Amino acid sequence: MHDAFLKSVFAQRRMIEILLATHAPEWTSRIDFDSLRQERTELVSRKTLQARHPDMIWTADTLTGGRVILLIEFQRTVDRLMALRTTTYASLTLEGIAAADNFPTGDPLPELIYLVLYHGDRPWTAPARVADLFQHSDPARYRLVPWKAAEREDRSGGDLAALVLGLARNLSPEEMAAQLSALAAALERLGDPDLERFMAGLVNTMLTLRKYPGSLLRGETTTMAETVDRFQQGLDELFQLGLRRGEERGLRRGEELGLRAGKREGRRQGQELLLRHMTSRRFGEETARRLSALLDELPGEEVIEKVSAAVMECATREDLIERLSRI
Repeated sequence: MHDAFLKSVFAQRRMIEILLATHAPEWTSRIDFDSLRQERTELVSRKTLQARHPDMIWTADTLTGGRVILLIEFQRTVDRLMALRTTTYASLTLEGIAAADNFPTGDPLPELIYLVLYHGDRPWTAPARVADLFQHSDPARYRLVPWKAAEREDRSGGDLAALVLGLARNLSPEEMAAQLSALAAALERLGDPDLERFMAGLVNTMLTLRKYPGSLLRGETTTMAETVDRFQQGLDELFQLGLRRGEERGLRRGEELGLRAGKREGRRQGQELLLRHMTSRRFGEETARRLSALLDELPGEEVIEKVSAAVMECATREDLIERLSRI
């Protein structure tokens, strides 16, 4: 009965304008009150499909082209968890707006004002913010744990969770080898054999599901160190196989030219092509261009061997550039 009376009173647009002017005065100069409109109140959780109903929802345009939402609750008793309820209703309201097909991606959410109109006998003592319901945490704030690439790992510590997140990305075999090595180092620092065995088993399964070449996945391992060694050995073999195939293509090209010099040049071109491809995938196109310029300046089979070893053994772009500068 009480709520029905109050809903009838505050269904009048002029009453909403007066309400805001008195209890949210900072908004009166920003709202286009001619655009005030009352909305339906049923809110449905997308996960539980449970219907929730705040007492009233009003929306209005702002004078700067935005939108503001006013939620109203009529409350006769003191509810210690009122802030939790208002947060739930506010979240469901904004979630529904953001999920609409006509909501522009990247736009800010509408502004939101929540008023609880209390008409009970006891003084109101409930917290107005949901954070005040907790002693040591702030549930309205989340903490971001971003993935971490191996080349950016802090050698003094290592964020195990961030390195694991990196494994869930679509990594090339070269990137995966570096990520596995960083993860193994982080686990070794923790000194927890049970956790290492657990991670090794899951990583073995993950690598198999990724459908990497069979030479990278031979046999099961029980430690991350074994996993890294197995994967790196297979990667080295693939690299050497690629070099041999590059040489063979170069030789065939030289034979087609019918010149011995053409054979040597063809072999080197095949090797350089593969080295550039591997460098680009591991360290980026800019580093690959620098490597190509170095190879142009320094001909010879010995240089190719040194560069190949550097590309395979260096973990970061900076390490590779520094090592190439000494060739």
